Amino acid sequence: MLHNRLLLSCLFFCLVGCGGASENTLEVYPVSGSVTVDGEALPNVSVTFFPEKPTKGNGGFGATDETGNFTLKDRDQRDGVAEGTYRVLFTRLVKADGTPIGSDQMAADVEAKNSLPEKYNDPGQSPVTATVTKSNEPFKFDLKTK
Repeated sequence: MLHNRLLLSCLFFCLVGCGGASENTLEVYPVSGSVTVDGEALPNVSVTFFPEKPTKGNGGFGATDETGNFTLKDRDQRDGVAEGTYRVLFTRLVKADGTPIGSDQMAADVEAKNSLPEKYNDPGQSPVTATVTKSNEPFKFDLKTK
């Protein structure tokens, strides 16, 4: 599972890196929201907006805080993402015993695993999509593990 996550991350950055300098000129719009899992807010959930065709741009990424809230940045660290439709991916890496990974630890070193169902981390299976416009209300995502 961890290898799939690392492969997906590499693929994401390779794909968004192929756009060239013209992608950086796209206007980005603020994107924020919250993630709950079975109704509970969880910290350290990675949130990735993966562009669906014909959406242009780099997509975006962020992580939830202690209250389950997130904000997205694009590949160039600008706040927000370009207008369009995105497949939304979620991952929460934890140690084998379910405890969070420490800030001084690498996921591979502690044999981290994704605590969320794999469908949420697969651009071909994730049932979650979002449409970004020039003005966005905070997105609310409630993931189900059961």
